[in-house]
Amino acid sequence: PHPVAIGNGRDPAIFRPNPEARARLRAEWGVPPETVAVVIVSRVVVFKGYIELLEAMQHVPAELWVVGERLSSDRGEDLTPYFDRFAQTGRLRLLGYRRDVANILAAADIFVLPSHFEGLPMSVIEAMLCALPVVATDIHGPREQVVEGETGLLVPVQDPAALATALSRLATDPTLRTEMGAAGLTRAREHFDEHRIIARTLDLMGL
Repeated sequence: PHPVAIGNGRDPAIFRPNPEARARLRAEWGVPPETVAVVIVSRVVVFKGYIELLEAMQHVPAELWVVGERLSSDRGEDLTPYFDRFAQTGRLRLLGYRRDVANILAAADIFVLPSHFEGLPMSVIEAMLCALPVVATDIHGPREQVVEGETGLLVPVQDPAALATALSRLATDPTLRTEMGAAGLTRAREHFDEHRIIARTLDLMGL
């Protein structure tokens, strides 16, 4: 028998567009409704593309919200100097480890994941279920999730200029954000709903 890829899934009852959470969080943080927020949810390590992202964001008319931390076990370059440099713009929000990721995604406008390598990232699925357009690197995993030009934009690995262009294109075009976000939501509900994936797994196991 041929191997079958099951995929990953998330709960669309938790990860969903949520205007109330959006309004509440933004009011709490003092972020105006018209301010564009780019969000990343990941461990704060080099291979997630933070050096390129912080460079790219210098040229993007938006805030950057970072959800995640560096683990004590994480190796590699300390990213603090890069964050410090971008923080001088006044457009950086380091949110650390959070339990309300679904609400933060709902309050943001664009999801970004410029990783150098990935499996099938759950964070991209969560963002799509929250109707966010996704900007990701054109690598295994994200390219199975993001439909280029339809649900988001794919950029080459370690290319800050391409990343800045893609993020700026979405940051300056609310209609494009809405259209790509809606297409991503439809795709995620179809392909990445955890209830469907569990059902499919049981079905394949003959249960």
